[in-house]
Amino acid sequence: MLSQAYKDYYGKINFAIKNNSHTQTFLFLREHCSRKEILHPRVLEIGCSNGYFSAALRDNGVYVYGVEPYSDEALRRGRVDDFFAGTVEDFCATAPEDLHGSFDAVILGDVLEHLVDPKAMLVSLGGFLKDDGVILASVPNVTHIGVRSMLADGMWDYQKYGILDATHLRFFSWRTLRDLFLDAGFGIAKRYNVLLSEFSVYPSLAAWGEQSLKQELNPQDHTFQHVVMASREAYRQTTYQTATPQHILVLSPKPDSVLTRLRLTRPLGEFLAAHPGKLSVIHSAACNLSLLDWADVVIAHREINILEFEFLKAARRREIPVIYDTDDLLLHLPEWSLHTIPPAERALMKSTLALADRVTCTTPILKKELEHHTDAVQVIPNVIISAAPLPVPEKRHYSSSCTLVLASSDATLVDGIVPSIYTLLKMFDTLQCVVIGNVAYKFKIPSERIRCYDMCNEETFSQLLSGIGNGIGLLPLDDSLFSSCKSPIKFWHYTACGIVTVASNLNPYAHYIDNNVNGILLDNTPDAWCTNLSRLIRDYRKRRLLLTNALKKWQAVASGKVAVEAWRALFAPLPQRPGRELTDAAHLPGLERE
Repeated sequence: MLSQAYKDYYGKINFAIKNNSHTQTFLFLREHCSRKEILHPRVLEIGCSNGYFSAALRDNGVYVYGVEPYSDEALRRGRVDDFFAGTVEDFCATAPEDLHGSFDAVILGDVLEHLVDPKAMLVSLGGFLKDDGVILASVPNVTHIGVRSMLADGMWDYQKYGILDATHLRFFSWRTLRDLFLDAGFGIAKRYNVLLSEFSVYPSLAAWGEQSLKQELNPQDHTFQHVVMASREAYRQTTYQTATPQHILVLSPKPDSVLTRLRLTRPLGEFLAAHPGKLSVIHSAACNLSLLDWADVVIAHREINILEFEFLKAARRREIPVIYDTDDLLLHLPEWSLHTIPPAERALMKSTLALADRVTCTTPILKKELEHHTDAVQVIPNVIISAAPLPVPEKRHYSSSCTLVLASSDATLVDGIVPSIYTLLKMFDTLQCVVIGNVAYKFKIPSERIRCYDMCNEETFSQLLSGIGNGIGLLPLDDSLFSSCKSPIKFWHYTACGIVTVASNLNPYAHYIDNNVNGILLDNTPDAWCTNLSRLIRDYRKRRLLLTNALKKWQAVASGKVAVEAWRALFAPLPQRPGRELTDAAHLPGLERE
C-alpha cells in the first residue's frame, strides 16, 4: 500500500523529455520507485553528456551523479548533483567506497554499445546499486529491418548517429542484449521497443511504399531501440535459478544409442526424478514446430541436420533455451575413426555452437577445444547410473584366474596391445579375454579363451561386465587430440561393474586415474603392458584396493547424484520460457533527437 506522501509527491510530476527512450527510462524509474516507495531516488547516470536528461531527472526530485568523459557541461550548468569527469571504466576503478551500494538506479542511455567489455562493466556497476536497485538501459537494435535490407544490398554503411553509429564497438539484438544482462547476473523485468520505420533507417523502394501507405509498424521488424529495466530480483524470477524446466526435449540422430542414453537420457531422467518434469527424446529428423509449444528447453545431441538446425533457430525465436551437447571432438575426427561427418553437417555443427545458449561437453580438455568456437561451454561429466548395489571388492577379486576386458565402439589403435594379450594368455593358463565392439577384428588368431561380442547397449554391456569375476579392463589409447578429448566413461563403467582398470598414461584417463591408487597407468609399450598386467593378475589384494578407491571416486565425480547437480547448475542461469509478454511497443513513425 503506497503512503499518501508518496502519492502526493509523484502526483506532481510533469515530465517533458521528448526523446522516446529517455521518456521510457524515466517511466521505468518512476515505476520502480513507486513499487519500492522511494521518495527521493539516487541515480548514477553513465554518459550524461551535457546533462539535459540529468536536469529533467533533478526537476522531478531525483539525485543525479553524472559520469561523462568528453564534456563537463553537465557540471558547469548545474544539471547534476555530483560529477565524475572520465570513462565508466575509470569511475568504477576509482570511485569512493561510500558510493558502493548507494544508488537506486544506474542509467545507461546508449552506452553499452560503446564499451569494449559491457559485461564486465555491468558487473562492476552492479556494485553501486542497492540490493533492490535497477539498471535502466537503452540500446540500438541491429536486427532492425532497415539494417537487414542494407545487408541484403551488400552494404554496411556506418553513420554519424543511429544503429550503425561509427563509434559503436558492439551490436545487439534483443537476444544478445538479454543474454548480456543474464551473464552479468541481471534479469530484464521490463522491456520497451522504440519503433522506427524501415525508410527512416535505410531508404529503398519497398520501404518507400511502406512509408507512403503508413502501415502499422511490426515491433519484431521495426524495433530501432530497446529500453530495458533490469534487476537482480528479475534474474531470480526469469531464470531457472529458483525453478526447473518442466518439459525437456532432446533431439538425437540415434535416440536409442548407447551414447545418447548414457549421455542424456539416463542423467536427465535422474534429474527429472529429483525435479519433477517430463523428458522426450526423439530422432532429430522427427522434429516439427508443434513440439515448441511443449518444450521448455531443447537439447541437440552430436550431429546436426538442416531440418534440426532450422528447428533450433525457431526455438531461439520463441526464446526457448537451446543447448548443444557433444561428447567427442567431432569437428576433428582422426583418420582411423570409423565415423565420418560430411562437410555440410560439420558446417551446421559449427553454426549450432554459435547459436546455442549453452554448449555442454564431457571434459575440461574438450571444453578448451570447443571454446575456439564459443564462450558458452560448460562441462557436464559423463556418469554411470546403476540400479545395482555397489560391487563388493572382496567378492569381485579373489584369485589369479582373471579375465581381461577390451571394449571399444570405434577402431581405436590397439595394435600395440594385441600381441601383449596373446603373450599373457600363454603365460597364464587360466587367463581369459572378453572383446566387445569393433576392435574384435584385431583378434584374427583363434583361441578358445578369447570371447568376442558385438556392440551392445549399456544394459547388456553392464550385464556382461557384472558377470565377470577378477576382471581387468584394458583402456589402450593413442596420443591424438581426438582421443585426449574423449570421456573416461569406460573407467566409470568398469568400476561400477567391479572391474579394475589399466589404461594408457594419456588423457583423459591420466586426468582421472591416480596411478596405483584407483587404477594403473602405463606407457604404450608391449613390455609395460605385459609386466604390469602380469603383476596385477597375480595380486588380487592389490586389485581389491584399486577397486575400493575407484568406487569412491566414481561416487564423488561420476554418479547419478553428480549428474543431477550438474544439470541443475546448467539450467539455473538460463532464461525461463517467457510466460508473459515483456514488450510495450511505441508505434511511432520517427524519433526526435535531443
